[in-house]
Amino acid sequence: MFASDVIDFVKKDIITFSISVTLIIILVLFYIFKQIKYVFVCLLSSIYAVFVVFGVISFFQIEVTAISSNFSALIFILSISMNIHIINYYRLLKINPEIQIKTTFSKMFWPCFYTSLTTIVAFGSLLLTDIKPIIDFGIIMIISLIVSFICSFSILPLLLYIIPNKKQTSKNIFIFKDFFSSLTNDFFKIIIFITSLSFILSIGGILKLNVENSFINYFKKDTEIYKGMKLIDNELGGTTPLDVVINFKQLDDSIIIEQEINEGDILIDDEIYDDSIFDDSIFENEQNNTWFTKEKLKIISDIHYYLDNRKEVGKVQSVISLIELANLINQKPLEIFELSVLYNEIPQDYKENLIYPYLLVDHNMAKITARIKDSENINRKKLINDLKNYLDNNNNSSVENFKVNGLLVLYNNMLDSLFNSQIKSLGFVIIIIFLMFIILFKSIKLSIIGIIPNIFASSFILGIIGYLSIPLDIMTITIAAITIGIAVDNTIHYLYRFKEFNKNNKLMESIKLTNSSAGLAVLTTSITIAMGFSILCFSNFIPTVLFGIFTSLAMIFAMLGVMILIPSLLKFFKYE
Repeated sequence: MFASDVIDFVKKDIITFSISVTLIIILVLFYIFKQIKYVFVCLLSSIYAVFVVFGVISFFQIEVTAISSNFSALIFILSISMNIHIINYYRLLKINPEIQIKTTFSKMFWPCFYTSLTTIVAFGSLLLTDIKPIIDFGIIMIISLIVSFICSFSILPLLLYIIPNKKQTSKNIFIFKDFFSSLTNDFFKIIIFITSLSFILSIGGILKLNVENSFINYFKKDTEIYKGMKLIDNELGGTTPLDVVINFKQLDDSIIIEQEINEGDILIDDEIYDDSIFDDSIFENEQNNTWFTKEKLKIISDIHYYLDNRKEVGKVQSVISLIELANLINQKPLEIFELSVLYNEIPQDYKENLIYPYLLVDHNMAKITARIKDSENINRKKLINDLKNYLDNNNNSSVENFKVNGLLVLYNNMLDSLFNSQIKSLGFVIIIIFLMFIILFKSIKLSIIGIIPNIFASSFILGIIGYLSIPLDIMTITIAAITIGIAVDNTIHYLYRFKEFNKNNKLMESIKLTNSSAGLAVLTTSITIAMGFSILCFSNFIPTVLFGIFTSLAMIFAMLGVMILIPSLLKFFKYE
């Protein structure tokens, strides 16, 4: 049910949100450019890039999962972002139309190259995990960014060349350019103080981050899958399986379980019986006959009832369940030797269906299966650790080892692995991007100024998620990488243009000119991306909803970091 519904939601999301994002972007682009020509060339280049990416990942048979289901909208938005920066530069360039295209793409090549490269590094951090769907998502995004860059410097200039370039009055629609400049000039110290304070507070939220969540909460309450899983939890014993496997030690000659005491007598588990009551066939398999002991059954029973008494656990099944049923039929508890007789006399097909799922005598193994109530406010990690501690404290000489596994353990370990790898890799990604900044800007001071907003943007988002106690999952854990990737793009374009203006102008004049050019593209692309991702809020798949909300917020924070914090840092450090 879960897998089937997730696949249906993913298919629906790919179609619905791709169309919705396209319509929103068309409206935003038309507001920015005021001309159908630029809307058309921008869209066509980006749509072409998306189709090429679909072809490439299909050719290499890279699977699209719930994690990577929004890659088409993501790469479309990233491609649109790059195209907006290029077209905006093209429109503001007041030179001979014959060399306008050549000048635009030669000037924009290196900033776009580095924005693509830094974004690839950010998404490349996903490859450091051990989880295949996350790795596939990283590979898809790396392929997408390479294809997008190639299309922006091949398809886009071709379209601009083919479509006639009519003379136009380039009206700057950035009515807030003076507002941002004035804000920076008058309150740069306050801006830096508030940002620093927010960063310190966000650290507290980051420390509260966790990856604990439940499958049932992936879906809205009015969906059939939520109602069905809720019913299974409440009435049918839980959903998520958890297994405890007990490996008992092999019997040796020093442990005498069965022996003759006197002639005609037999000792089984400390009880003496007259051998005349046994059929000869009972002793054909000596290991089966001697396997059942009070000690082994007590170990299995203790673990069985320990799980059964946990509020998070629903139905628990083991060989103890079968013994209780047999006792009920027998109307009194069966003795150990009676269990041995019963085991040997049960037909083979009954053993395969009823006993072997919980007991393999030949391998000296027993298994206890439990189902966890996913709708309970569970803490997977605590439940698993509590169980392991209980098993360690109740171990004895007859047990070789205990193993705890099942889907619950698998999912918990996957989230822990993903969380650790992503958080640890963020520092590595930031260092690599900082080194790229130094190569591009040829200035350590400017590189430091550029990297700070990117650190703050990702920290703010993770801090908010932590304070709201929203557990990270397989989709929201990637927000940090996406935030850094897109925020770095805006930073590079902004500082690259600032360096050009700063050669012949004073600091504040350079900031004003940068706001009117690159700042316009940063603002419009950020708003476009934020509006595009906000559409994801209408999904029935909760991780997609959270992904849309926090990615949109990340874009706004990244934009404010570029438009307000970077100019404030430039003024504070008196960059000339």
